[in-house]
Amino acid sequence: MKKIQATILLIIITLLTVSCQKTENIKVEEDKKPEKIVIQAPSAPPTSALVKLVEDKMLGEDVEVEFTLYSTVEEATTRIARGEADFTVLPVNVASKLYNKDADISLLNVNTWGILYLLSRNGEVKSWDDLKGKDLFVGAKGASPDVITRYLLSKNGINEEDVNINYGTSPETLQWMIAGKADIVVLPEPLVTKGLLNAEDMQISMDYSVEWEKSTGEGVKMPQAGIVVRNSFASEYPNVVEDFQNAYKKALEEIVNDPSSVSALIEEKLEIPAAVFEKSMERTNLEFMDAQDAKSHVEIYLNALNEISEDMIGGALPDEGFYYKK
Repeated sequence: MKKIQATILLIIITLLTVSCQKTENIKVEEDKKPEKIVIQAPSAPPTSALVKLVEDKMLGEDVEVEFTLYSTVEEATTRIARGEADFTVLPVNVASKLYNKDADISLLNVNTWGILYLLSRNGEVKSWDDLKGKDLFVGAKGASPDVITRYLLSKNGINEEDVNINYGTSPETLQWMIAGKADIVVLPEPLVTKGLLNAEDMQISMDYSVEWEKSTGEGVKMPQAGIVVRNSFASEYPNVVEDFQNAYKKALEEIVNDPSSVSALIEEKLEIPAAVFEKSMERTNLEFMDAQDAKSHVEIYLNALNEISEDMIGGALPDEGFYYKK
């Protein structure tokens, strides 16, 4: 009898030991940290929260972060293709395009919900019909400002042939407006604010986020930009991804609530004048929404862009794997 009891006790001790070892292994796996986190972003509104996140060490005092500002989307996509960036701020349609080309990414969150505006000299444009026969200057042919403009024109019964659309980069369009060479322009913030401060008699005629909702349905938002995560990184460090999400959300909310608290830092790091940044935030629709919650808005947005140009989203609506799920 004693032998049986001893055997049972030994079995229990063995099971408890194995259980503890498994628990320890799980804890080690959960606490696993990368040697370095690589983040890349453009000098644009959603990047302001990343600047704060990095500057305030919101991912932890002991976490090394390499933060890179990219100049072109091509530069960003090259790093993604090489697996050199863990988190990247991208236009949502570019993220879709890369995913459809089998890039190792998924959409982590959406943070930018409309920063495009149509401006006209002396406010001459009161409606879409007022654009007929006029010169309209739009940044980057084939990019989202162009395709969104063409989509909104079509939804408001305006044929593209009825409007003379001229293209340049957004900074070029801003300079043409300031020089008096362009009277009707489409620009993103913070260039809108720069234009209003420096160009004579320019006024905001249309807020594209408002026009988008009119064209797509009440409550439908325009998800212009978000952050993608490298899938292999997310698989290896899921807790780090969760920490990043929480830290970015907190930083973004603090900036939206009080832009002046970071405007000096933004001027230093992003070279956007503090006064311009603070003023532009009045018209910059920033809000954190994780990819799963943003999915319905994203699908409407991508379908709309696809109507104008299939190349904008990579030929098809991305599948479920595009939307990061923890």
